[in-house]
Amino acid sequence: GFPSALFSEKQEASSESITSTSSSSPRNKEDCGCDEQQKPGLPPPLTPVMEALDPKYKCTGPIGQGSFVVSRTGGPTREELSNENLYKILMIECTDLEVNTVVWKCLGYRFDEEKQEWTAAEVFPNWKEKYPSPPDLIGMARIYSKEVDQPSLRANQSLVRSVPVDNKQSLKTHLKPLGFTGYKYAELTPNKTRRAQCANWLLYYREELFGYSLEELKERRRMKKEAEEAEKRRLEQETGKPVEDEWKPPVKEVF
Repeated sequence: GFPSALFSEKQEASSESITSTSSSSPRNKEDCGCDEQQKPGLPPPLTPVMEALDPKYKCTGPIGQGSFVVSRTGGPTREELSNENLYKILMIECTDLEVNTVVWKCLGYRFDEEKQEWTAAEVFPNWKEKYPSPPDLIGMARIYSKEVDQPSLRANQSLVRSVPVDNKQSLKTHLKPLGFTGYKYAELTPNKTRRAQCANWLLYYREELFGYSLEELKERRRMKKEAEEAEKRRLEQETGKPVEDEWKPPVKEVF
């Protein structure tokens, strides 16, 4: 779990893919803890981003002004999903809005340039049912009171629950070669944790969902399940003993 001093309530799953004993320090002083009173060894409180409270911010807020590859236009691109680009999410080298924008596009939201609004044109059906408009998955305002932050927390948790257990460690698998070894325990904050979870989901999306139609994804899921059942029967025939199903945390897939 995470240090309760850093979070407003029970929070963020998959801590094993985020925490580390790394000696690295925060890359950006603006990304830090949310405690009202600073404690020794913890970074100072975040400065709230008041403009993010404007509902229009997700449509008009500045993006793509730095080295992070992102565009509101069209669907997700290979460049946006490259290891190098996703690494910048973890290193706080892009804005919260830029992180949200990439995830929104991967979930299927599309930006209507003419109307200057996000639409759910291609959103995965299971996700669309709960989120007809793109939710803030980071907490862009960086205000962690329950009244302000609860929707972002819940949306982020929904994203985390959609990742199968086999893909929970994608950060270590894909981004360790670039230098990511995790955050120090004392460095964990809601902002860093949610960034890591978004980056992990984007890696899962890139490796398992990107480029497939909804029908193809459902067929791949069916075939995988059949293969697992066939392997279970094979083992039972070989050993003459029933094979107990390995417990795995429930997954609520976006599709």
